[in-house]
Amino acid sequence: AISQKGDSIYQDFKITKVEPVKGDYNNQQYVICDFKYTLLTGAGFEVDRQGVASVTSEGNAVEVLWTASTRQRYKKLEEGLRSIAGSFRVYSDGLNLSSERIAEPEYD
Repeated sequence: AISQKGDSIYQDFKITKVEPVKGDYNNQQYVICDFKYTLLTGAGFEVDRQGVASVTSEGNAVEVLWTASTRQRYKKLEEGLRSIAGSFRVYSDGLNLSSERIAEPEYD
């Protein structure tokens, strides 16, 4: 979901660019997607929004990290939004948190 507000508050959703990339772990495949849409506010205004998402599939699930801003602020925030989306990783087998890698806290 784009938001928790419910249905019929978005229109004109378009994916404008799709770029497949490989993750650093286990040759995981990701897709970086640029998108835009119009948000319909509760006050009746329309707000143009743009963003970047990272999408991957692991097992039976599709996982997405979604970043967005107003169209007017997007150019200023684009580099940061791309960095955030590009950092997204999914680990189906969990992280290796073995006891050899984690130091036990010492209590006095």
